Amino acid sequence: MAEDLDVDEWDMYDALAKMNEENSLTVVRSKKTELPKDALRWRDVVGEFSLYNEYPAVMSYYVTLGQMLKDMVRIPIGRLSLDPRIHYCWIQTARSGKTTMFDFLSPVWKRTFTLINNHPTTTDEPSLPLTGVKEFTLNNPDSFTDQALLGTMKINTPNPDYSRADARNDEDYDIPELIDMTIYGSLYGSGIIAFDEFEHSGIFKESQHKQETVMLFQKFMNRLDSDSHLIRKRLTEWGRDLVVDSQRSLWATTLPPEGLEKVILTKGVFQRMWLYVREVPESLKQKMEEDYIDMIGEIIEGEDGAAPYQEEFAEMLYNTYRWVEQRLEEEDGDPRKVVKFSDDAQKRLKTVWKGMRKYMNNFDDNIYEALNTFLMNMINNICIAAGLCAIAERSKVITAKHINQGRQLTDESFDSITSWFTDKLKKRPKRLADKNNEKMYIAAYNSTSPKVKVNGIAGWVDKRLMIETFRKQEQCGRNKFYRHWQSVSHLFEEVRTSKTFVKLKVKEDE
Repeated sequence: MAEDLDVDEWDMYDALAKMNEENSLTVVRSKKTELPKDALRWRDVVGEFSLYNEYPAVMSYYVTLGQMLKDMVRIPIGRLSLDPRIHYCWIQTARSGKTTMFDFLSPVWKRTFTLINNHPTTTDEPSLPLTGVKEFTLNNPDSFTDQALLGTMKINTPNPDYSRADARNDEDYDIPELIDMTIYGSLYGSGIIAFDEFEHSGIFKESQHKQETVMLFQKFMNRLDSDSHLIRKRLTEWGRDLVVDSQRSLWATTLPPEGLEKVILTKGVFQRMWLYVREVPESLKQKMEEDYIDMIGEIIEGEDGAAPYQEEFAEMLYNTYRWVEQRLEEEDGDPRKVVKFSDDAQKRLKTVWKGMRKYMNNFDDNIYEALNTFLMNMINNICIAAGLCAIAERSKVITAKHINQGRQLTDESFDSITSWFTDKLKKRPKRLADKNNEKMYIAAYNSTSPKVKVNGIAGWVDKRLMIETFRKQEQCGRNKFYRHWQSVSHLFEEVRTSKTFVKLKVKEDE
């Protein structure tokens, strides 16, 4: 069995192989590697505002960190290198917390970018704020036209500098009266480009115009160390090319569009993203609604929304930025050496890759081919996430531990893609038996105390306590409990008084 098996579905290849040989399943479960404390703090706070969305919450931290460090960090791959940007696409059921999370993140991003833009280039003398392509901003465009995304050009436009009196009267000024002025669109520059209704982008549709939009997104997600990320648009009217240098990171959210599985299979743009696809089960949706209703009328003292956390999170990220800047100086300005791979990290990465390959072999050909299109980018994502985890922990070296952390972050993404394909293509792999899920919930119930009487009948437990027991046993969030609860709920009885209590049903044959 592979070393350090975690509780997940896509690293259970040995268990799946064994299940083919016999009808019993014994799984070695080890404790998950804890993420950096900054990432956990970020996840927990953001999760208070967008309920039961722990994974997107923690990923928003890594999207932000990767964008901040894009000019100072590289993951070397021979003669090539990866920049640390993460392009996150979160596809999830409507009205399940996506917009709420963006509303929290937006002011935090703006405050963080303000600190970086005003960061001095030397310790001796402050610089002017960053401008142009190096300036970090948050763009949240409503339009997906070429002009909105890329920009346009005005030819022979009055020069604003020329209109100044000193420009006209001083002989030392050589300022033209007319200039060609480029007006850049939302993709230009550095920072975050966020789409909270990504379904309107058109990349899910079939048309020539929308194919061009797909190409735009593919281009700007290319490596920064080559010109391949530059987007060129021919302005026929002027006979000139508009060249857009986009160094942004993508934060895109949308509800699952019709025919998503076909779009993912036929358009390579999604393979370049850190994709997370989730249909929120009805049981969890009801829980979200119930928790929301419980908060109506409740007053929590303090500032609204993200306001109390803007400075904390901005300072947290800014301190990391300064540490990386120092590391870059120590390595004579070589971003490939800011964090270095250890031998153990290399070995662990190869083990992870083999595990992914063996897992994919359990699927029918059509599912296998679909997953295979994501594999290399998943490896890249693990490396980028491992590097960011090392930096968050102020480590100069990427270790096996950081590979484990990076793998855990990609687990959810890869598993969500797998689940979507198997559900929509109606081809299910040989997965863990339903009885294994049942055992997890029964074990959580048996381990939960105290057992109390409800309506004179003993053996009931507070459901909230059972959820916490489940989380500790499985090293997971609440969403995993609700994800499978519907499929095992027939084993339990539920009753609601002032609290919800759960009791294991006695089997009829006992």
